[in-house]
Amino acid sequence: MMEDVAVAPARILLVDDEESLRITLAANLELEGHTVLEAANGEEALRLLEQQPVDVVLTDIRMPGLHGVELLRRIKQERPDMPVVLMTAFTAEELVDDALAEGAFTVLPKPFDVNHALDTVLRAAAAPQVLVVDDTEQVARGMVRALSTVGLRARAVYSGEEALSSLRSGEYDVCVLDLVMPEMSGPELVSKVRAANLSVAIIAVSGHVVPEMLRRVAAQGAVVCMTKPVPLRELVQAIARVRGRPQQGPQGARI
Repeated sequence: MMEDVAVAPARILLVDDEESLRITLAANLELEGHTVLEAANGEEALRLLEQQPVDVVLTDIRMPGLHGVELLRRIKQERPDMPVVLMTAFTAEELVDDALAEGAFTVLPKPFDVNHALDTVLRAAAAPQVLVVDDTEQVARGMVRALSTVGLRARAVYSGEEALSSLRSGEYDVCVLDLVMPEMSGPELVSKVRAANLSVAIIAVSGHVVPEMLRRVAAQGAVVCMTKPVPLRELVQAIARVRGRPQQGPQGARI
């Protein structure tokens, strides 16, 4: 059974040429009240997307004909905001790096824990945003615009207090955080986020050499630390990777 987390019913398109895996995932999702559409290949998935409303797509990468990354690209051309979760047994291949950089919600390695896979798909269906926190408005807005080019929904705020208020809304699952800010610094914000038990992955960025700050945020659970200027491809990949990791919800419950 999945974790006891209240989730609105979702319509999920499941794409895999392996029928046994489709049956297992579909059965678990349907038991939780979700609607599952099944496709055995990418071409069939595209036809279903034209005919049926869908909240999220879960697709294998390696399939006969249209592979999963090409399916992602086709979907993003028509529906840039559609969350797409990919899965593969071949995590070292170049296609995985491309998928991470081209707006996939995340890539799940096979074999995977079924509960974690289902939790990830349902988080993707909720369409969470990325919160960009930087006291330089031009930098923050530029990062939001760049993320939107690959279909990632993001919002910019310019102070730690504003960030903390936004994160409490539950609309964000990733926070891209500048470490060096006036008033509330990056490490102070991370500390407050952890104290509030908010389910948010932190990606810390800085244009300065601040090893002590990096150590502090790493000790408090920052998943990734990056140096400005952050190339868009690397940032998008980092966001997708942290979204694929088990997250902590209230009282430490995995979501």
